[in-house]
Amino acid sequence: MKKIFGFVIVMLLTIILGGCVPKNNDDMIKVIDMSGEEVYVPKNPKKVAAVSPSTGDLMVAFGLGDILDGTYYSVTNNPWVAELYPESKDFYGYDYDLSVESFIERGVDLIFIPEPETAKNLRNHGLNALCIRQFAETGYGDYVFYFSNIVKQIWGDKVSEKVDMWQLEFTTAINSVKDVLSKQSNLERRTLYYVCGDKDRGLGYTDLGKSLLEYVFDQLNIDFVCNRFETNKPSAEAVLQINPDIVVIGGIYQQYLLQQIEIQEPWKQLKAVKDKQVFNIPVAFVSFEQTCAESALFIYDMANKLYPDLFNYDIKTLTKECIEKYFGYTLTDNDVENMLNGLDKNGEPLIWKE
Repeated sequence: MKKIFGFVIVMLLTIILGGCVPKNNDDMIKVIDMSGEEVYVPKNPKKVAAVSPSTGDLMVAFGLGDILDGTYYSVTNNPWVAELYPESKDFYGYDYDLSVESFIERGVDLIFIPEPETAKNLRNHGLNALCIRQFAETGYGDYVFYFSNIVKQIWGDKVSEKVDMWQLEFTTAINSVKDVLSKQSNLERRTLYYVCGDKDRGLGYTDLGKSLLEYVFDQLNIDFVCNRFETNKPSAEAVLQINPDIVVIGGIYQQYLLQQIEIQEPWKQLKAVKDKQVFNIPVAFVSFEQTCAESALFIYDMANKLYPDLFNYDIKTLTKECIEKYFGYTLTDNDVENMLNGLDKNGEPLIWKE
């Protein structure tokens, strides 16, 4: 009986929500999401579900943390999140396959979610949902600023200064490294394999490209070999067949994975491991390699690590400035050292497993 009653309530809410979303009036604004859908959403929403980690990061960075109902559930497993933004303790932990009923019960008036079909289904039930993802079929270069422009379109003057500043910082970082690299003659284009350590899925968990990762490494004249795999869970043998020159490891499990790549067969046979060309990607609110407040830092940090003879950006100072600017948190020298090394504030692994 309770289930039936709950279903009836959800359906009534769906009808009410669906019927109370007028199109083309002064309270709504038309937005084109990343799947190309035209969607009318309320201006200045007051309760937002930023389901992917990157959208949660940028919402906080752009000064909208107070209207953020929650973000992807694993984000708060990262101890830096509570440190940089204590209010995150109240975040609801969303998942990509959360039911329509759950979103309705949360009472959110806008949802950012990666899957276009999920967004469409939510809209069919009267919810305001936009598809915002970390990749684009035609390549990510033209989409780096897509979400930030949508945020600016919806919240206007409240966020415009920080959005413009963030976009300028990213563009400046890209242009800075490209300018130096363009002046190098006979620059070797090395191969790189990326390990996504956001989840406990081992060394054979990666990104298939058409993403910020592929775009940034292409600007750095690096061949992102992950786009050659048919699955984002390639076998060790498949990676070994390519035998990349470089391996980079991000995410909260990175310390464990950095250890494992040195001792696991056949991973330890990789050229990158033997040549000591395995590098970590720092983590702040989220991993630097996502479309996030820290994206410019990702570019500078990778330039330093991949071309130590060409670049020497003051990544510690840049990181301190970024975190202060977007999260209002002052990092100590020890903090920034730990953050850049993929450690928590106390110098311990962000997450560990035996």
